[in-house]
Amino acid sequence: MNFAFVSRTTPCLRRSKSPSLSRAKFAATFSVHRGAHMTAARKRKTHDDNIDLQSYSEEAQLKFIRHAQIVGQKQGIDIWAQPVDTLDVMIPYATAPWSKSKFSSIKERLSQWLLNQKNKGKSIFSMMRLVSYDSLPGTDSQTMGLMGALRMPLHLCTSSSTKPTSWVAPLRKILLESYISVQQALAKHDKEELSRLTQLPYYQETEKLVKKGKANTYVWTLHGETSPAKIISIRSTEGHLGSAPPPYGNRLLVNALVKFDTEQSLEIYDAQGNALHTPEPGASKKGSRVPAKKYRLTEYYVFEKRMYYNTPWQIKERLYPKPGKQPLL
Repeated sequence: MNFAFVSRTTPCLRRSKSPSLSRAKFAATFSVHRGAHMTAARKRKTHDDNIDLQSYSEEAQLKFIRHAQIVGQKQGIDIWAQPVDTLDVMIPYATAPWSKSKFSSIKERLSQWLLNQKNKGKSIFSMMRLVSYDSLPGTDSQTMGLMGALRMPLHLCTSSSTKPTSWVAPLRKILLESYISVQQALAKHDKEELSRLTQLPYYQETEKLVKKGKANTYVWTLHGETSPAKIISIRSTEGHLGSAPPPYGNRLLVNALVKFDTEQSLEIYDAQGNALHTPEPGASKKGSRVPAKKYRLTEYYVFEKRMYYNTPWQIKERLYPKPGKQPLL
């Protein structure tokens, strides 16, 4: 379960710069044409298990994609539904000398500062793309009027804003509701709801937690937000590369890294109804419910939305801050 005091997972901090198509996902599609493009599009052979389309010529990449479409149509496979790597969202870290972040050298500190600035720039560009595709909830570029257009540069630079008037306010509300629904589904062992609201690799984590705690009964309670949910990094790219526009929505694939700072509690009962959790100070242990001790949790989740499908925002991955570093946002 997502609850830090029940289960801890190993941080996953590796990121790829762009979505990649692995042999495991497209072996049946790409193996036929791989040899034909080895000499023209690639100057060297690779011996790993991944096909890096960036090393192919643009013409070869398009041929791969087109052939994948043809095979997918014949076999009833939607290639745009295949899992892709998380985009290069990141947790920015404080770099000021008086911050709690520890750096081995001035060069490392400067490097982190540059990464922070790059994250801002990429988030602004992604916001611009979302607005241009009318994919930002609550925002319609066709009806915003002159004043809205004049304010656009300001709003594009405030993707991390928590103000109720910001352009990301409706999206933050959606993401918070999704987060709450996932925690409730975990507590209820609701695999159907988890499959709807999560995806790999986080879905695998939820499966393990549900299996581990299936003998117990859980009651999860959100007591409130210590600080509002905040989008600290957002990326968008064209995930649907078909020759024809998708029948629904648009071509965008979006990843949003969201910080949740909440106060919550988790009650755990065994098959006999005995409380296994730490009770709230002063709480009575008599009765069917024993209030659990409240915990403050700061968590970072990556959400994904494919705008070409009528599906909800889904939790894709959970990130953890680097040891010795203080998150900036």
